[in-house]
Amino acid sequence: MTTQAPATNSTKRATFRPRVRRLGPGRYLIESATTPGIGHTATASACSCKGASFGHVCRHMTLVGALEPRFQAWYAQRESRGDRGGPVAGIDAQLAESERRLASAHRALADTDPRDDSYAVLLRAVDQAERQVAGLSSSALRAA
Repeated sequence: MTTQAPATNSTKRATFRPRVRRLGPGRYLIESATTPGIGHTATASACSCKGASFGHVCRHMTLVGALEPRFQAWYAQRESRGDRGGPVAGIDAQLAESERRLASAHRALADTDPRDDSYAVLLRAVDQAERQVAGLSSSALRAA
């Protein structure tokens, strides 16, 4: 009796090309591969994704390292031509503010004892801030 190995389809790999939006020098909003439509704010050394929160170097940080030199050249050329039609500043400002609130809520949650009554309130604040950041990042990606 002979057995056959299961057929693999390694030649037809699906490639995911995330949408990328430059928020500033070295700071990007990169679409999530696991949750399309949701973006993570990333620099070469930090990211807002779950993997980076566990101390891993995520694909978003790697992508920033690869894209930053290209974007710097492209933006310099664009600015020299006088083409300043960039992203909507309002969404970017709201996203930055929401990320600051989320980071503050995470710090407060980390400093609170789980047995304390305020822990549940802080946990709800973190959940609300995460939903707001996800919604704004999705809006910013659609505008890109």
